[in-house]
Amino acid sequence: MQNVKCKIKVTFFVFFIFLSCLSHAQEFTYEFSGKIIEQPAYYFLKDDYLLNPNGEILDFSLSKNRFYGDINFNLDYQNFKFISKFRPTVLSDKKDTNIKTIIDDGYLDIGFKDRFFLYLGKRNIRDGVGLGSNPTDFLGEGKEVDMAKREEERRVEREGNYLIGMDTYFKDITLTAIFAPHIKELQDEKDRVILKAGFLMEPLNTDISFHYFNSSIPGAGINISTTIGESLVLHTESALRWGSDRKIVRLIQEGSPNLYEIYHPDDNQTIYPHIAAGGHYTFKDGTNVILEYLYNGDGYNSEEWNTLKGFIKYSYDEYKTGFLKELMKGNLLQANEIMRFRELRRNYIFARISNSGITEKIDGALVFLLNTDDKSFLIYPSVDYKIKGNTTVGFSAIIFVGENDTEFGMTHWGSEVSMVYRYFF
Repeated sequence: MQNVKCKIKVTFFVFFIFLSCLSHAQEFTYEFSGKIIEQPAYYFLKDDYLLNPNGEILDFSLSKNRFYGDINFNLDYQNFKFISKFRPTVLSDKKDTNIKTIIDDGYLDIGFKDRFFLYLGKRNIRDGVGLGSNPTDFLGEGKEVDMAKREEERRVEREGNYLIGMDTYFKDITLTAIFAPHIKELQDEKDRVILKAGFLMEPLNTDISFHYFNSSIPGAGINISTTIGESLVLHTESALRWGSDRKIVRLIQEGSPNLYEIYHPDDNQTIYPHIAAGGHYTFKDGTNVILEYLYNGDGYNSEEWNTLKGFIKYSYDEYKTGFLKELMKGNLLQANEIMRFRELRRNYIFARISNSGITEKIDGALVFLLNTDDKSFLIYPSVDYKIKGNTTVGFSAIIFVGENDTEFGMTHWGSEVSMVYRYFF
């Protein structure tokens, strides 16, 4: 593994040196920019809750600090471009300190006759028109994002995929083909193929794109965005998936103890729809309001959710009594792997109100996400203050509300508070 990483670093270094030798050419340009970010966070941990009785199953830090750079370094020579974006990061909490460099982008882009563009390397491809959810963002599945960031920032700061792709441009049509292979010790995902066709329908102020995704769980999707007047945009982002990777809990036998099974359903022939539909309206003072309905056909229905809750509650109660504590601990650890606290169920309402110019130096946003199946919800207020031209400081909080057996009521903390300091260069 270390040898592979070393080879990659050497390759990038040689490539940079090679391109830098072109600096004498008149057509050669480069760009170096980015920001340095300090981001401490504090968590209001729960002492005792269903997934962590007495706080003994999982151990969380009360606070974390992320210090990192978000660096862009781009080179441009005639029809060749090298585009890179990487984040050297120091992440520390009460347990330890981790240092790593995350590469969002690092790829070569070659243009042919201003119509064909071939790219090769590591790239963070972002698809979709929704804000609360992005069903057609196939290459982003499983990627880590910072939920303390605003929705627009989360996917920008995301590790890319090793891939090769080509975009072909016509007057109002864009065709795209992408192949992201499985690479031992570098890219664990199975081979993935994406085919896209985008259409600009200028007379209707509408963009439409069709997506096909082939991998272990194939899918197809469509994005539609239309502008009405100067202030209203309506959009829908929908995908169909052939299969699922979620885990289902099943009660096998009641007794002492109850016996449960956790399994992946063998349903590769079942089609699951995933939809984000809504719009946003911008007022004259710059205030923007977004409202979306989210439907996740791969979420837990009432019967599956009740069985999962029963499994968690049973394990919690028996652990508290001291009955087969190691078995119950194992049950709860498995339950914690299932609970990702994001679209676990099927029906959600996403709403956001924001204004990037409350004053000359202040912008803010307020997000509300409601699970309409169990009535739990989260609230996410954030505000940024511009100290001067190249420096900002921001504050945000995520507040979870719900009964102790609901999606947002089972979270590990009731709320979290973050501060972020940014220096741009």
